Amino acid sequence: MSEHPEETGADPKFWEEGPTLQIGHPVFMNYRREEFHPPFALMEEMIARLESIENEGSRLPENPEWAKKALRSIYALVDELGSQIASGMSCNAGCSACCRVMVSTSSVEAALMIDRLSVEPEDRKESWMEIVRDRNARLKELAAKTSPPADLSTFEGLLATCEDWEKENLPCPFLGEGNLCSIYEDRPLLCRVCWVLTDPEDCNPGAGPPVKFRTKVFEKAYFVVRDISRRHLKNGSVSPIPWWLESH
Repeated sequence: MSEHPEETGADPKFWEEGPTLQIGHPVFMNYRREEFHPPFALMEEMIARLESIENEGSRLPENPEWAKKALRSIYALVDELGSQIASGMSCNAGCSACCRVMVSTSSVEAALMIDRLSVEPEDRKESWMEIVRDRNARLKELAAKTSPPADLSTFEGLLATCEDWEKENLPCPFLGEGNLCSIYEDRPLLCRVCWVLTDPEDCNPGAGPPVKFRTKVFEKAYFVVRDISRRHLKNGSVSPIPWWLESH
């Protein structure tokens, strides 16, 4: 399978958003001036594992259930890498700054979140959906202000509205008590790879922007998830989390 974004249906602009540090040096220092050694051997192994998932998906006929199983494998993989790099990052439980930005989500990621909603108690589900409807109403207002009006089922539409959305400083519908995620096990890929190297103060509204940690593992995972969505759910688009949930 090709790794070129234009051939996988992924969006090359995604990895150009904001200041980032592509890790290629054996050692670097974070904002606390602590040395950090990226686990390069593990990262190479993970690229191979992602390619194996990608190749398996390309050989199979359309199979949404396989797609969701594959996504969970990808989640486990990036979480494993996350556990290896966390000590060098600025992020901690309860920070929640990244829970107030626009998260582009694929159809297979949305399918897992919708499955999660289906097993929740009705009162909790309705509480979440009330927030989802409120967020979507605001998203529509912001999209209508662009020229032409932004299509929030496209990556271009997300780019056109994301800056205004972040100024709203509205939390994700699933941000719960203690600023912790209420669907942590089923949160989207971007929530799992949003690691920051700079001072946490840079993540506050109006500050920063923070410098994000990027690796080829996270990039490859993003492209594979998009490819799986196109092949097995016949929908390669990306949309904000609330957009998917209210439409299903």
